[in-house]
Amino acid sequence: MAVVQISKIQIRRGQKNSSTGVPQLSSAELAWAVDTQELYIGNGSVEEGAPFVGNTKVLTEHDNILELASSYRFASDDPSITLSTKRSLLGKIDEIEVSVADFGAVGDGSTDNVIAFENALTQLFRNTNPTYKKVLVVPNGEYLFLSGLEIPSNARIRGETKEGAVLILDTNNVTFVTDSGQPIANFTSSDRPQNIEISNLTFKRSSGSIVLSGIKDSKFKNVRFQGEYSLGGTVSSLSLETSAVSWNNSLVGIKVDDIEFDECEFNYNSLSIKCIQSVRTDTTINFKDCDFFVNDTSMYIEGVVDQENLWNIKDTKFNQIATQAFQSTNGIGTKFLRCNFKDCGNGIATASSPSSSFINFGQSRDNLVLASVSNRQQAAGVVTSELIDGISEVYNSDYTELVNKNFSDIYLTDSFRPVAVVSALNNFINLNYILRLGDHIRKGKIEITIGDDKSKISTSDEYKYSDATPTSPGGVVMTNFEFKAELRDNDTDSGIETVVIFYRNPIATGALGNVSFDVSYGV
Repeated sequence: MAVVQISKIQIRRGQKNSSTGVPQLSSAELAWAVDTQELYIGNGSVEEGAPFVGNTKVLTEHDNILELASSYRFASDDPSITLSTKRSLLGKIDEIEVSVADFGAVGDGSTDNVIAFENALTQLFRNTNPTYKKVLVVPNGEYLFLSGLEIPSNARIRGETKEGAVLILDTNNVTFVTDSGQPIANFTSSDRPQNIEISNLTFKRSSGSIVLSGIKDSKFKNVRFQGEYSLGGTVSSLSLETSAVSWNNSLVGIKVDDIEFDECEFNYNSLSIKCIQSVRTDTTINFKDCDFFVNDTSMYIEGVVDQENLWNIKDTKFNQIATQAFQSTNGIGTKFLRCNFKDCGNGIATASSPSSSFINFGQSRDNLVLASVSNRQQAAGVVTSELIDGISEVYNSDYTELVNKNFSDIYLTDSFRPVAVVSALNNFINLNYILRLGDHIRKGKIEITIGDDKSKISTSDEYKYSDATPTSPGGVVMTNFEFKAELRDNDTDSGIETVVIFYRNPIATGALGNVSFDVSYGV
C-alpha cells in the first residue's frame, strides 16, 4: 500500500545505554539517543506490512557506514566460491593494512611527521591488544622529520615503493625502544627491541643515522639508505664519522645480533655501516643482494682482539668505493661470498690507479673472500711494465678467491716479459691459467710462496698441455714456454710490496697467443 498521508509524527528522546537500550517504538515513531547520537524509527506491525517487528536505525553523520556494512563476502561474484561467509566491510579493510596517513602523516616534504609516525607506531605496536599489531604502510611521498623517531619492538613498516616512500631524516636519528617504550639506557637481555621489519622505503639523510644499538632478530628488506656524499669528500676519522646505519656493542646481554639486510641500497654515504664494539663477543650480521654505491668506506668495525665478527656478505655489489668496502680494526669470522668489487680503493680514480686495499681485515684469522670478482686486476695488474707497484685487493685474509679471468696477449720473446703484478703482502699466491699458443692449449697452476721477511720467493708451475708428447709440435711450444716471479720495491719506500710475474716464449720454438688467469691468495 502506498503512503498517501502523514497524519502524526511522535518523537522520543533519552539515553540509549542508561538501561536496556532503545525500547520498541510505535509504527513510524522516531527516537533520538542523546548519549550515542543515534536516530531510530519504529518498524510497525507485521499486520501493517512490516517485514518484522522492531526498530530501524537511521543513518546520520555520527554513524560509521563501514561498520554497519555487513555484506562483504569473498569472491561473491564467482559461482565457484560458495563457502565464503558474509562479514563486516570495516573488519575486512582494517585487516588488510593501516596507513600512516590514518594518523595524520603528510608526505609533502615540509610537514613535520614525527608525532604522526610515533602515534601510529605506539597505537599499533605498543598496544596490548594483538589485533592491532598490523603492518604500517607508508604511502608514496616525502615525509619530513624535524626530530628523532623512535620505533618499538615488533614494528612492521612497509613503504608503498622504495623510490616513492621517502623518510627525510636530515640530521636526525632513528632509534629503537621496547614494547613499553624503554630507551637503550634501560635495555636488559630480556627487555629490548626485537622482531622489527622495515621494507620498501628510502631513508634520506645528511648526518642522521639509523641507530641499531640494543636490537636483535630484525630485518631491513629493499630499503635505500641515501646520503649526500660525493667522491673526493674528506673523512678524517671513521670512528667519529656519522654513518647511514650505526650501533655500539658495549654489553654482551644487549649486543646487536641476528640483523639482516636484504636487497638494500647504500648510496652516497661517506660511511654506510659502522659498528663500535668494546666487548669480546660474537655478533651475526647478514647482507644479501645489497648494493653499495659511491661511499668513502662501506663497512667499518672498530673492536677488540678476537671478537667474532660473524658477518656474512653474499651476492653484494660495491661500486665506486673511494677507500674500502670493508675495514675492521680487530675481529675474526667475516666472510664475503660471490661479491662484486668495481672501482674500489682508488680514491676518485679508476681501477687502473689503485691506492689501497678495498678490504682490510684487522686480524688474519678466519676471514675469507670467496668466489668474488674485481675489475682491478685486469685494469691495473695485467701490464706491459714491470714498474707498477702491486696493491693487494684484500689484506689479512686467510684466503681470497677472485674468480674473474684476467686476459693478456702473449708475444714471442727470448727475454722475460711482464704479464702481471700482484701484492707481496700475501704469503701464498696462486694463479690458475689457460695458455693458448697457436693451436695448442696448456692449463696450469702457478704457486708462489713468499717468506715472512719478504726476502725469498719460490715458484712452482704444474701444467698439462693438449698435445701428446714433449717432442710433438704442441709439446715443444708448451714445454719451452716459461713463467717466473720476482720480488720488487716498486713504490720505492725501501720495502718489498710487489711480485712481478714474467713469461718467456722463445722466438725459435714459440707461437703467438694469449693467457687468461684468475688469482687467489692468503696470509
